[in-house]
Amino acid sequence: MSREWVKHNSILSYVLLAYGITWLIALPLVLSYQGLIAIEVPFALHYILPFGPMLSALIVTRVVRGTNGLREILTRMSKWRVKPIWFLIALFSVWILYFISSAIIVMMGQPWPGLSLFGNVLYLPYLTFVGAWLLWTFTFGIGEETGWRGFLLPRLQVKYGPLTASLIVSIFWAGWHIPMFLYNENLIAMGLMGTLFWVIGLMFGSVLLTWLYNSSEGSILMTAFWHGTYNLFTAAAGQAAGLSSGIISMFVMIWVVFIIIGYRKRNPSIQKILDEDFAEK
Repeated sequence: MSREWVKHNSILSYVLLAYGITWLIALPLVLSYQGLIAIEVPFALHYILPFGPMLSALIVTRVVRGTNGLREILTRMSKWRVKPIWFLIALFSVWILYFISSAIIVMMGQPWPGLSLFGNVLYLPYLTFVGAWLLWTFTFGIGEETGWRGFLLPRLQVKYGPLTASLIVSIFWAGWHIPMFLYNENLIAMGLMGTLFWVIGLMFGSVLLTWLYNSSEGSILMTAFWHGTYNLFTAAAGQAAGLSSGIISMFVMIWVVFIIIGYRKRNPSIQKILDEDFAEK
């Protein structure tokens, strides 16, 4: 790829690089799990994968927009000065869904899913729920959100608007996970129908994260907080995330329906940080 080609095809360049970096890191995990190599691979390598989208975003941004663009995306990665309501939503909305889902689980005759359960994550020793939240936030949160919302979303919004852009992002986002379905026990256990519902859930999640990203005026940090907290309660190892994950995801979908209705009523323009620099040349 020449520098000029990347500048004129920044979206495609990002997607190819994000997939390439991530899938290359995932390759030994897949080969080991499938019994195709005898080398013992540390499966904690799984938590390096989400930095593929982040590295791709930083690399392509540097090529396309130079040091000023790189400085701008780094600023959005650490942007914490937002209206209090968006800080609260980013940090605590999933907690509300956790308490609601837990109450429903108790009404179904099951025990309350205590917070200690969510400290169990695949491939690592017990972390406590605080340690698990930090892990999810600073790996799959910051790592993925810098790429999908921080880089890809703004460029697609310029062309297609928030809703369509969210759905396009979700397609690339879902495809990025493909190698994980070849070694990750949580994903493998979902089966065909579970995977279909997972993809649908990802589409709804993409719309919600677009709403949060735009409402916080481009704060990647806010979307990382929400993403990390969501993973805390839906991606734990063992049975901890079973019922909780499904119920929380259902409420996220309902929430997104109201977001879409609200967007149509207000007919908002893309936030002011989305300027011509994000459009394909």
